Amino acid sequence: MPAPRKPPPSWWLLGYLAQYQPQALLFTLEKAGLPADRIYQAATETAENLPTPMYRRLSKTWAVRRLRFRKGPTTE
Repeated sequence: MPAPRKPPPSWWLLGYLAQYQPQALLFTLEKAGLPADRIYQAATETAENLPTPMYRRLSKTWAVRRLRFRKGPTTE
């Protein structure tokens, strides 16, 4: 019989699921009564209210990610 699952802390799970399993997370949140549009709105409001240094970091991370995506896969 396998050992019972012991998931990581909730704060870590939220970040992981939001990044790697967003559809599964949204499905579960909608099942709990939180509509996806309200979740996206809360994320936008949170980003708008971040202190300037944190917002710059978020913005730069997004810009780098978009640039890497546009460049395509690297071949080495």
